[in-house]
Amino acid sequence: MFKKYNASETFNAKERGYTFKTATIDNMNREQFGKAIDFVKNIKKHIEDGTWLYIFGDDARVNEVSREKGAILNAYGTGKTYLMQCMANAFSLRKIPAIYVTEEQLFNDIKSTYSRDSEESEDEALQRYYSVPILMIDDIFTAPYKEWAEGKLYSILDERMKNDKVTIMTSNYSLGRIHERLKINGGKIGSRIKGQAEQIEMLGPDRRVMKRDEPA
Repeated sequence: MFKKYNASETFNAKERGYTFKTATIDNMNREQFGKAIDFVKNIKKHIEDGTWLYIFGDDARVNEVSREKGAILNAYGTGKTYLMQCMANAFSLRKIPAIYVTEEQLFNDIKSTYSRDSEESEDEALQRYYSVPILMIDDIFTAPYKEWAEGKLYSILDERMKNDKVTIMTSNYSLGRIHERLKINGGKIGSRIKGQAEQIEMLGPDRRVMKRDEPA
């Protein structure tokens, strides 16, 4: 099964180098990395229980949390994708079957089955996302949404919840705001994530800007 579902299979050489051992961990992300590391360490138990993980940073919460922390924080560039790629590489190293996909790639994968030249049916593509032991969706709730997309996403998450399959997501939406993004199924999807998922909130410095401003 691992040969079929290798989370880091589509990563480039740089992304395959993202690991917990090489990550830059500081006071702004130590707790978050610790939770992710614990999740990976206990993955066999999570697979048994069907635990989900929701990694998010919502711009609507920046001002509130900044006041609490006494620091200027951002919701973007805080390392959500990087953290999940570290997890994906850890699963690959341990030969644990998983799929890593952006939300846009997920929808494109399903749409590609509508072509006459497609080698698989829509049902076969959906079954892949229903049944893989660990599904990792990066940047969920960012794709252009129509009723079709909401329906497919709801179907995937609902089937995974019913069958106790681990689902790991990164998002720019807190759970309470998903209904604002998905007008039809947002409330139901948010409720399912809340009931299934451990949450990791990542607000902090924009590390893309910090890296850009580093002296050569």
